[in-house]
Amino acid sequence: MKCNINYDKINDGNQCDAFINRLILYDQIKSLYMKKLYLFILFLLPLIKSNNGFATSYTIINAGLTFSPDSISANVGDTVIFTLATIHTVIEVDQSTWDMNGNTSNGGFTLGSGGGMMIIDQAKTYYYVCGVHFSFGMKGRIFATNSSGINSPSGATKELEIVCSPGFSSAAIKTKLPAGKENSLRILNMTGKSIYTKSNISDMEYFDLAGVGSGIYIVEIRCGDLSLKRKLTISR
Repeated sequence: MKCNINYDKINDGNQCDAFINRLILYDQIKSLYMKKLYLFILFLLPLIKSNNGFATSYTIINAGLTFSPDSISANVGDTVIFTLATIHTVIEVDQSTWDMNGNTSNGGFTLGSGGGMMIIDQAKTYYYVCGVHFSFGMKGRIFATNSSGINSPSGATKELEIVCSPGFSSAAIKTKLPAGKENSLRILNMTGKSIYTKSNISDMEYFDLAGVGSGIYIVEIRCGDLSLKRKLTISR
């Protein structure tokens, strides 16, 4: 914004007041513009991040008694969110069970009524079915590759990542701890009280947030002399 003011003609109080008011207005508009620019940049950051080799999120819904899409290709570390009607569940099965439209779990991920979230932690083909409508052929696949190297034996790192599902109904804790050592997980509220504990967690640990209120929590994992901590904010 440009102020076109003839300074030679500012010779009385009214003109001075007008000049000052225009300067104040200009400063306010400039400040508003910078705030909007800042918010716009913050909005773009996640998009920039998602296009530069970081983990990607995929959403699978149901269309009647089918998953849509029923097959996706993804990488290790990516997140898959199942947003389903409450009459549907998700169970990971092996290929033979999948081929026969069965619902016997292979010990992999399981999501309750309405779905939820899982993080891809292995380079393989994930076969899954609806735990209720499996006999109708309601099933899908996830073709996972290991382009990021997260699951490679040499990729053991001291990392801790927490991903919450939409609505904060559940969360997944992803870590890569030294092999062969005992570990423990604690979730503490801001008063230091432990609200969840578990020993010897896996590299991908899921837990239910349904009974956890909104607030800020600390997720702590100990493995020998190693201590990893992350802040978990739940907002409903």
